[in-house]
Order: sequence, then structure tokens, then C-alpha cells
Amino acid sequence: MGTDEERADEQAAEWLARLNNRSVTTEELEEFYRWRRKPGNAARYAEIESLWRQARALGDDPDIAAAARDALARPRLERMESEARGWRPSRRAVLAGAALAPVAAGASWLLLPMARAYQTATGEQLVVSLGDGSRIRLNTDSRLHVDAGDTGRRVTLERGQAFFEVKHDPARPFEVRAGKAAIRAAGTQFDVHRSDEAVQVVLTQGSVSVDAGAGVPPTLLKAAGECATIGPAGALAVSHVDVEAATSWTTGRLVFHATPLANAIAEANRYSRTRIELEDPSLAGAKVNGSFETGDMDSFVAAVSALFDLKKRTQENRILLSRN
Repeated sequence: MGTDEERADEQAAEWLARLNNRSVTTEELEEFYRWRRKPGNAARYAEIESLWRQARALGDDPDIAAAARDALARPRLERMESEARGWRPSRRAVLAGAALAPVAAGASWLLLPMARAYQTATGEQLVVSLGDGSRIRLNTDSRLHVDAGDTGRRVTLERGQAFFEVKHDPARPFEVRAGKAAIRAAGTQFDVHRSDEAVQVVLTQGSVSVDAGAGVPPTLLKAAGECATIGPAGALAVSHVDVEAATSWTTGRLVFHATPLANAIAEANRYSRTRIELEDPSLAGAKVNGSFETGDMDSFVAAVSALFDLKKRTQENRILLSRN
């Protein structure tokens, strides 16, 4: 493998660690997007992210675990000196180190048995690693409170959106509270979005019990893509959604599949202080398909303007779209 390819692997590994173990600012996300747009980088990042998602299995492979420990233990200066002498880490070591590095770096986030509050600004994301191996990714403009103790683990989502990767522990139930709704999980992955209009729970792996808090029996979600939507009055409806679109924000993208234009605009607005406003209400239900980077308002506006023949006007931090 050429030097350029090896360097790209290392950069992808560094980006994975940066995006998964710290608060991520809008500027850092923009820097990441610029790097990912370069030929080949998106595929390398996807490969390393896939390996990270298999980190538990990798930990059981003695060869890969040893390679990962070596990659993590080797100081950066030492690696540079070795490379100057012609030594290069194997691609397997680089990828294994990337897969396990976020877990090691996340040790400073241990919460058990502490109670902590976390929040993000507009355009920012944050990853919180619990002491039991569970992880929470907090989306833009969100706030939650974590209380993890010996007898249970409770998260209160006060606003916004979070993606949960829960480690199974029968002795300490895992519960997410969002308004009156309670979501209980075990060894599960799911997304919770709390807005003024509703609480939406999307299952991506395992199963979750959703209690709407309206005095009716909880609803069990047990297939990937099942979605429970709880209205302000406590009414609960179950539907099926596209998992990729529902969780695309975790990879820094917004994916729309036949999404009403008004909904797509509202979703794009969550990631920027600049607000897009549709001045022609007759287009609110027009369908949008596409994939956009979170916070990239220019690309989103250009795409929908071309699709629906819209004109753009800018007023301070507002982008007004109309047919005239």
C-alpha cells in the first residue's frame, strides 16, 4: 500500500476518535466534511467506523487486540521516528487501533455512579461513554441528565435528540425519560427525539419497551425500523421508518427519502443559526430526496431551489425561499 493510502487510514482513525469522544464544534465538523470529500476518504472512514462498531468482537481476537494495544501504546513521536527509519504500521494495526481507540480515550468520561448533565449548542454533537460500556451520542441543541448507580441507570432527555447504545446489565435497568414517556432497554440501540410536538423512539437493534405514561400497557418495539410516536396528550402510534434516514445525523448527514419539503427544512434548520423559511406554503408537502451534510445550508438551499425553481433572498440570518 502506498504512503498516501496509509496516511489516509491514519487520518480516518484520528477523525473517528475525535468525533466519538469529545464535544464536536461546528468548525470541527466542517473540517471533517472537507476531509471526507477528498477522493477515497469517505470509504476509508466508513470502513474504520464499521470496525469500531465491531469493537467488542475485535477485543476477543488476540491478534487484533494485541495490534490495537501496540498502536495505542506507541507514542506519536516514537511512531514518527520509526516511520523515518522506514517502519510503517500494518493496515490491520491501524484499523484495529482506530476501532478500539475511542473506547480507550473515552475512559475519561466514566460516569458511574455519578449524576451529570450534558448539553450541546446548535450544530454541535457530543458523545458520552458510561462506565458500563454504554454510549450516548447527543445531537444538536440537546440536553440530557444521566444518573447511573448500582441499582439502575436513568437518562432524562430534557430536549433534543440522542442515540443510545446500551450494554445489557440485568441488575441495573436502563431507562430513558422524555417528558411523560419512559423507554426501557437491555442490550439495545435506539434513537429518541423529543420536540414540542412529540417524542419519537426509533429502534435500530434489539428491543425496547415504550411507556407513553397515559395509563395504557407499554408497547414493545422489537424490529429494526419500528418507531413509536407519542403525542402531547399521550397517544401512542407505531409505524415503520427508514433506519438510515432516521439515524443519518450520527454520521454527520441528513438523508431524506420522499420527505415533505417543510419537514426537510425544519430538520436542516436544527443544525444552523441561519434559518430557512419557505414563503410558498403550497410547496410544504412537496417531496424531497437527497443526502446533505448537517449544517451545510448552502448545498441544501441550492438543491431545493433548483428542484422546485425557487428564488433565494437573504435577510440577516434568514434565507427566504419563494417562487417569485
